[in-house]
Amino acid sequence: MTSADVVVVGGGPTGLTAALGAARRGLAVRLVDAAPGFGGMSASTTVGGQRVDLGSHRLHPSMSAPVRALLTELLGDDLQTRARNGRLLLRGRWVRFPFRAVDLARSLPPAFTVASVRDAATARWRRPTADSYAEVVRVGLGPTALADFHGPMAAKLWGRPADRLAGELARRRVSVRTPGAVVRTVARTSRPDGRTFLYPRLGYGQIVDRLVDAATAAGAELSHSTTVASLRPPATPADPVRVVLGDGAEIEAGRVLWSAAPEALVAAAGSAVPDGDRSELRSMVLVYLVVPSPRFTEFDAHYVPDPGVCFSRLSEPRNYRDGPDPEGTTVLCAEIPCSEGDDTWTASDADLAERVLDGLGRCGLGRPRVAAVETRRLPRVYPVIDVDDPDRRRRVLARADAVPGVTVLGRQGLVVADNLHHVIDMALAAVECLGAGWDDDRWARHRERFDGFVVQD
Repeated sequence: MTSADVVVVGGGPTGLTAALGAARRGLAVRLVDAAPGFGGMSASTTVGGQRVDLGSHRLHPSMSAPVRALLTELLGDDLQTRARNGRLLLRGRWVRFPFRAVDLARSLPPAFTVASVRDAATARWRRPTADSYAEVVRVGLGPTALADFHGPMAAKLWGRPADRLAGELARRRVSVRTPGAVVRTVARTSRPDGRTFLYPRLGYGQIVDRLVDAATAAGAELSHSTTVASLRPPATPADPVRVVLGDGAEIEAGRVLWSAAPEALVAAAGSAVPDGDRSELRSMVLVYLVVPSPRFTEFDAHYVPDPGVCFSRLSEPRNYRDGPDPEGTTVLCAEIPCSEGDDTWTASDADLAERVLDGLGRCGLGRPRVAAVETRRLPRVYPVIDVDDPDRRRRVLARADAVPGVTVLGRQGLVVADNLHHVIDMALAAVECLGAGWDDDRWARHRERFDGFVVQD
């Protein structure tokens, strides 16, 4: 049996940041991850000779100063400031996203503009009829925004109509929810300095790689392809947590920081999560098309709410950075939301590629010549919060939080999935609470702050 001050379960950005921070405080740290590599959904992979992300990712300038300082330290000049340059499909027309005032006037369908102005003028008289995603959007932004964008996009991402999703999901996922907020946002994003993002030169996974290197250099012991078989909570606050790994090795830990699935923690501690409390999560298939062309478009991402198109977003990784990408070839990444085991999840690469190509044609982007196709499957992407059972995910998180000696954090510890800078913030906060013991009061104050996080697109 070995011992550690801190055992971190989960080797994504949250776990790696926590391991790095704890090791730099002089604590003995052991991190384990069941996957064959580190990073989770923030890892990068290679397709067609290019580093690509697992979907479209970017860093937001609104991150806290400690998070920005850590990323700057890790990446240095490789952390690039870029101008966002996306497009959104509305009623068959492409509109720049983030929105720009001049482009909106030129590109929006006239009927959409008239309806949106009417919705803004009548906003004060709208009242919700239920606490649903659809009603939050309808009351705040109007029926036009609901019908043409938020409704169909929600149905794509979460697999059910917006009126069957809980209102909390909209409050945590839709950052601009009133006509006034729309005006302020458009005023900001119409300026070049108001639509920037940060991105690593070698892809999002460069953050993971640098975290691994830094945590190892600080003395943390990191292991992937390593499962947790069981976990024995301490009998008293002074006792250690006993962690048994899949190979039978045992570790006595002063504290366990758990950034893996909360259901797995409950199971490891010897309990079972009732089916009615188990988190419902939406999955995603990523379809990468290798296109023998220097670029497919000038845009970094295309957002497509149209239900007749299989993908919700199309990104072109080389347009996110100035990096060492091969000349003459580009890669497109189509994100297709689905449910694990359905006909999208189980489809062949050839079938998925044809679906994406059909969607590109329907969007007016054309069908590129494709040299190769690769796919990746992500089983746990979007937590689903049903309007009839809005507390379901909270119940499983409460079961996980009740395990003594263990703290749940990161994307898996939130009711709604959040941005990378939010989960790194959580990891840094957890490190603050480590010491001779665990500072429950400080963590509770941080948790109140985390509950106010809103996803930034």
